[in-house]
Amino acid sequence: MNDTPVKNMDAKQKETLISMIGLFFIEEHGLLNDSQLADAKASLQALFLHSSGEETMLHKLIGILRTNKALNQTFNDMAKIMGGIARGADTIGMKIDALKQQLKALKITAEENADFVGPFLRYSHELYTKVLDFRRLMQAYQGTKENEARYANMFRIAQHVRARLKQRLSGELGADTKGELESQIKEKVTQTFDFGETEVNYNYARRESKSSQKEIQALLDELKAMCQMVMNPNMRETKGGIKLPRKSPYEDVFTLLAGALRKHPRLDAIKGPVLELFRLFQYSYGLFNLDFQKFNNVIEPMMNDTDAYFQAKEEDEDIQSKKRKLAKIEGLISFLEHAAGLLQDKETHTYQKFSKKLSDTVTAASSQWVNISEDLLRMKISAEAEYSTRLA
Repeated sequence: MNDTPVKNMDAKQKETLISMIGLFFIEEHGLLNDSQLADAKASLQALFLHSSGEETMLHKLIGILRTNKALNQTFNDMAKIMGGIARGADTIGMKIDALKQQLKALKITAEENADFVGPFLRYSHELYTKVLDFRRLMQAYQGTKENEARYANMFRIAQHVRARLKQRLSGELGADTKGELESQIKEKVTQTFDFGETEVNYNYARRESKSSQKEIQALLDELKAMCQMVMNPNMRETKGGIKLPRKSPYEDVFTLLAGALRKHPRLDAIKGPVLELFRLFQYSYGLFNLDFQKFNNVIEPMMNDTDAYFQAKEEDEDIQSKKRKLAKIEGLISFLEHAAGLLQDKETHTYQKFSKKLSDTVTAASSQWVNISEDLLRMKISAEAEYSTRLA
């Protein structure tokens, strides 16, 4: 019978073995950088704090990557809308220029100019200017909506990671830091995430996009009022039987054309191109208004239900890689939290008993670290091999 007494393990020795398991696992899977790893070697708590910070950062990165990927797809759809708006504006410009050339060849008289051509050219110039303004405002609006979508989702991510980090750091391994190094790590981890700035940016982006949206709507209303003036008066919009607009600031070019054609037969040569422009103006306004609605419809589902929207998007390899890394870190943190409870366990006061208890912990069924249990068991074997061969 062997009467050699079995040497007891104190809490510090247990912590060393658990830390070695964690460090070996982290090194094999590249879960922390060299600087973080160097700090983490100092203690189990430092290892836990760095892992918690990395977990929080990964949650943030995955959320941002999902946002960027989804926005890229969403704004590809918006780019098609913007392309249609640009082509519409260019078509109007070309048609107006073509008519100007025809008028120049016709050698318009002073009377013809006063009765129709002059007012029509002023009207066309003003409408075309508004069309160009619409294109410019839509380009700016795209930028503001993109910012709003990004910051809205970043704010949601910030709320999520703040809650997780608070939960992590309120546990046994995070609440009471035991040394200067741990205190510095904890402070660095919590200061990494400026949640207040995220909320400020989101609120600013939201106000900016609303202001841009109102400006575009006001311009569309002006275009609508202008297009009433290239319609037959009997077909113009009415409200309570009263034709709108009752006192328009714009030339009634449709009525002027009808009168000028009766008074100046020569203008019959431009009747076709002018009526074509009348139709183009109305058609373009209708499409611009529809494009604005489509533009908002493309972005609103993501703004209103980001979780469902992003989950519906196919994830690329970069996101999948970070999710795999996150799953490993989450499993490791859960293991470290649980294993820390064994440090003061008086039932495992010997090396053999502690080793057995640790193996049971690693391989526990339905644990939160079951996804990495096989790797942890290999790391335990490696750690024990190194630990048991150290010289005093």
